[in-house]
Amino acid sequence: MSVTHPRAAALHDEDLSAVRVLLDEGVPPPLTTVFAEAGVTVEHAVATQVTWWPGKSIVVRYRARCTGALQGEYQIVACAGNIPAGAAVVEGGGIQIGVWRVPYDPALPGLSAALDPRTAGRLVHDLGMPDNRVRTLLRAYRPGRRAVVEVRGEHTLMYLKLVRPTEVERLHRSHADLSADFPVPPSLGFNLSLGVLALHALPGITLRQAFDDPEAALPEPEDLESLLRQLPVPHDSAGSLSPLEQLPALSGLLSQIVPDEQRRIEELVERIGDETQPAAVAAHGDFHEAQLLVEQGEVVGILDIDTFGRGRRNDDPATMLGHLAVLETTSAHPDRVHEYTTKLLRGWDRSVDPVDLRKRVAAVIVALATGPFRVQRDTWPIEVRRRLDLAERWVDSADKVDESCLIATLGASYPAAS
Repeated sequence: MSVTHPRAAALHDEDLSAVRVLLDEGVPPPLTTVFAEAGVTVEHAVATQVTWWPGKSIVVRYRARCTGALQGEYQIVACAGNIPAGAAVVEGGGIQIGVWRVPYDPALPGLSAALDPRTAGRLVHDLGMPDNRVRTLLRAYRPGRRAVVEVRGEHTLMYLKLVRPTEVERLHRSHADLSADFPVPPSLGFNLSLGVLALHALPGITLRQAFDDPEAALPEPEDLESLLRQLPVPHDSAGSLSPLEQLPALSGLLSQIVPDEQRRIEELVERIGDETQPAAVAAHGDFHEAQLLVEQGEVVGILDIDTFGRGRRNDDPATMLGHLAVLETTSAHPDRVHEYTTKLLRGWDRSVDPVDLRKRVAAVIVALATGPFRVQRDTWPIEVRRRLDLAERWVDSADKVDESCLIATLGASYPAAS
């Protein structure tokens, strides 16, 4: 059997029939077929992560309970539309679906090795560190895209970043270039064939964790502004997609998952507008509270620079403000988050176009509105609508901005669900 949200099970994609197959109730037949060949019965499968680009591709990660040659609970991934070479492929009814069991991701050939304590221990030893008996933990995983593995020993803490092999050398160069002047995790080396980058661990806790601890000091908003101003222009021409550039694809997904909100989504996108600015300044590309490490009120680390490249002046400030606006709706200390967000907004209002900033914040929140569906929360239909409400308030605030009142009142995070 399978546990699928009724709204998810009812979704379909006219140009990608696999959507209904992978999100329907019951264990998806491709999982049954692939694992039966290995003497395994998939008795139960729950979708825990869905990455869907309507008409193009879908990737679903399941938590599955198996019996037979494999006993216990495992993570299984199924995908369609963009199947990586090496996946087990099931074909029928004109549909092709690729399947694999984590950690044997064919697009991330180093993942299984990184999670093997023996292999990780040899790597630690080869890097001249004192531990060769270590524990490994999968800290983050986007099937077919990237993963982060924590490697911890008695005297060692490091992280292995897994990316597609074609991307690892550029990521290594970015870490090497930025770590000379910024608190970016230094690269300890990389393996080109496996797509593995070894990164030194940094001190501190994330800014998100600091919000949850009323005793933890927060960095001054000016420190974040200064940090962004000092980012060096990338050596290559790689661009970082702006929130406005990402808006059409993400709004298309939202229109599919909450079709009764399609008209509102279209009006919201029209009010936000298109990207008209050139990518001319350095941008982190994913600058938010979970990417900053802080200690005693100082920023001591910047994480996940995969997206570092050329962007627009307001991209990073908008990403931070958008994430904080959403965090305020879920935080145990919403007043603390709200106060900090207001201080950040006040500072950026003095240095950038406040109308453009607010519209980009709204675009970020539209993107984040897909999050509850992506992780298949039980309440995702309600949460998606609440985040659309929040995005609308930021667009409204852009309409109200004038020289005498740069800080628009955003009001409550969102109304109570009816």
